[in-house]
Amino acid sequence: MDVLEPATEARKRAEEQWRRRRNLWTLAGLVLLGLLGLGLWWLLIGRWWVVVDDAYVQGNIYSVTARVSGTIASIPAYDTMSVRRGQILVTLGAARALRQLRLAEAVADQARQNALALEQDIAASRAKELALAAQLASAKQNSWRLQAAARAGAAQDLNAVLAKNAVNRLRAELAAEAAHSKSLAARLGPDGVDHNPALRAAEESLALAHLNWSRHVIHAPVTGILAQQSVQPGQWVEPGQHLFSIVPLKQIWVDANIKETRLAKVRPGAEVTLHAAAYGNSVTYYGWVASIGGGSGAIFAVLPPENASGNWIKFTQRVPVRIALDPTDLRRHPLRPGLTMTAQIAVDGPRHKGPVPAWFIRETEQPIAAAISTPARS
Repeated sequence: MDVLEPATEARKRAEEQWRRRRNLWTLAGLVLLGLLGLGLWWLLIGRWWVVVDDAYVQGNIYSVTARVSGTIASIPAYDTMSVRRGQILVTLGAARALRQLRLAEAVADQARQNALALEQDIAASRAKELALAAQLASAKQNSWRLQAAARAGAAQDLNAVLAKNAVNRLRAELAAEAAHSKSLAARLGPDGVDHNPALRAAEESLALAHLNWSRHVIHAPVTGILAQQSVQPGQWVEPGQHLFSIVPLKQIWVDANIKETRLAKVRPGAEVTLHAAAYGNSVTYYGWVASIGGGSGAIFAVLPPENASGNWIKFTQRVPVRIALDPTDLRRHPLRPGLTMTAQIAVDGPRHKGPVPAWFIRETEQPIAAAISTPARS
C-alpha cells in the first residue's frame, strides 16, 4: 500500500495538469474562433455599416397657447388623450367678447345705412343740379330777351337788370350744389357703397371682434397626443399662456449622434436599420439618412468650448444625423419623442430615392392658422 500511494498521487497530478492544459487550449481556441468570427464579420459586414447606439426619437411638438384673456369654462381634453385636428381643447368664457361682437355688428349696420343714405343724398343733389341748370338756361334766355328789348326801348332797364341778377343767383346756386354733390361723393368714396371708408372701418372692427370671439374656443392644430397640460377649469389665462402641447405621432424621426471618426462615409439617402429599446430586437424599423447636421453638438451648446483658451482637451465629437423612418413601420409600432434607438447605417449601398415628406422639411401639413375653424356668427 505504501508503494502504490505515491504512484496514485503522481497519476492524479498528471491528470490534473492535463485537464488544465486542455481547458487552456479550449479557452484559447474559443478566443481565436471569436476573434476570427469578429474579423470575418468586420470584413464581410461590419465595415459596410456604421452602428450608432446614441440615437434618440425626435418629433414636432406643438404648443397650444391662449390668444385672448379669459376664464376657462371647460376643458374637454386632458393629458395623454389622443385628439384629432380641429377638436375642441379649451373653452373660455366669452360673454364680454359676445357683447363686443354684437356692438360691432350694430356699428357696421349703422355705417351701411349711413352709406346708403349718403348715396341717396348724392342722387338728390345731382337731380337738383339738373333742375338748377334748366332754370339757369331759361333765365339766360329771359335775360337776353329783356336786355335786347331794353336796348330797343321796348322794355324797362330795371327788368333787364333783375333778369341778369336772377341768372347770377342761379349760377351761384348751381355752383354751390355742385360743390355739395362733390363733397357727398368724396364722403361716399369713388367705388360705391361697398367700399365706403366708414363702412369698411366698421366691417374691419366687426371682423376683429368676431376673431376675438372665435378665439375663446381653442382647437387642436394637428392630430396627436396631448401632453404638458398646465391649466384647470376656472383659471384665468392671458394671451400667450401655454395650455397644452401636442405630439403628432406621424411626424417622427430619429437623430443619431455619430462620432466624427465614422462620419466620413455617411451620405444622405443611405439606408438605415433601427431598433427601439421600447420594443427590443423583435421589431425592426427601416429608414434612410435625410440630412447631416451643420456642426457638432458641442458647437451649438449654451456654453461652447473655447479651444483657444489654453486648457483645451481633445474629445471625439459627435455630429447629429437625421434619419427619416418608413411611415408603415411607424403605423405598426408607434414611437414617442425621447425614446432611445440603435441605428445601423449602410455606408456603401443603395440610396433611398423616395421623396422626403413635406412635414419633414417644414413644420406641419398645413399652416396652424388654417387648422383653427372659425365658429359661426351668432
